[in-house]
Amino acid sequence: MIAVLVLIGCFIAFFYLTRLFVSGLGSLAKRFNVPESVAGASVAAMVSSAPEMGASIFSVVEGHPDIGMGTIVGSAIFNISLLIALSLWVKKCVLDEHVLKRDGLYYLLVVAVTIAAIMDGVLTRWEALTWFLLYAVYFIWLFKDAIAGKFVPNEEFKYVPTSRAIAYTSIGIVGIALSADIMVNSAVFVTGSLGLSEALFSLIIIAIATSIPDLFVSVEAARKGMGSLAVSNAVGSNIFDILVGIGLPFSFVAATPVYGNIGLSAIYLLVSVFVFLGVITFRKTLGKKEACVLAAVYLSYLFIVILC
Repeated sequence: MIAVLVLIGCFIAFFYLTRLFVSGLGSLAKRFNVPESVAGASVAAMVSSAPEMGASIFSVVEGHPDIGMGTIVGSAIFNISLLIALSLWVKKCVLDEHVLKRDGLYYLLVVAVTIAAIMDGVLTRWEALTWFLLYAVYFIWLFKDAIAGKFVPNEEFKYVPTSRAIAYTSIGIVGIALSADIMVNSAVFVTGSLGLSEALFSLIIIAIATSIPDLFVSVEAARKGMGSLAVSNAVGSNIFDILVGIGLPFSFVAATPVYGNIGLSAIYLLVSVFVFLGVITFRKTLGKKEACVLAAVYLSYLFIVILC
């Protein structure tokens, strides 16, 4: 029970620490005259994914890579289905065509590369490093679009004085790192005590909990009528999570076994991407009907992964 309460405490800490981190880093970007569109394209997407990144790093450090990999794959399925569904349920949105051409198709490539890498049951160091380099390509592309004035994920930063921004950024980094370490150890204890699969627990429970910052960003964007931001934030966070969240820490490990539930989830991730692309290709204006379709995708995933 204490370990469960500690887990819940870590999830709550992630939410508040991520908001501090975004505010601090966003303010520092302005202090050094980084264009707002560029800052929004990088800071918002990366920092909102900090909990998943922390879980991945410390799962490798603690010798339980299933937790990190499961968290990111499960979070990716949650983001592309239920997170977007909840955003669309709040308010209809009209998508920017650039979201489909850039983010959607690049994300399809990312998922295809992911499945190709782990289909043999092992993620090698060089495969993980390749993922990280793929994000560098996407990051440069995003920056060029931001400078050219094309649509990029953005966020309205609450700017604070430089000294406070440094404090917020430092607290965010240290706090998320400590919370992630505690969360991984608590998850190991809970799953061991209850006889649960670390991978399954991470794919569902930890994945949903660490996606809460992304959920709030997308829902708030949808509420303000910025539908393309709501969708692009979810897709952009997934691209970062997979390519950097897995690619960076796992490039320091010679080889990592990929167990059944994670491999199955990766295949289902591809299914969810095709459903998502089908929805946004044929319906540029998205509402509650499309939200129901995407929500059904996630619910069916839960049903399948729990039974298997």
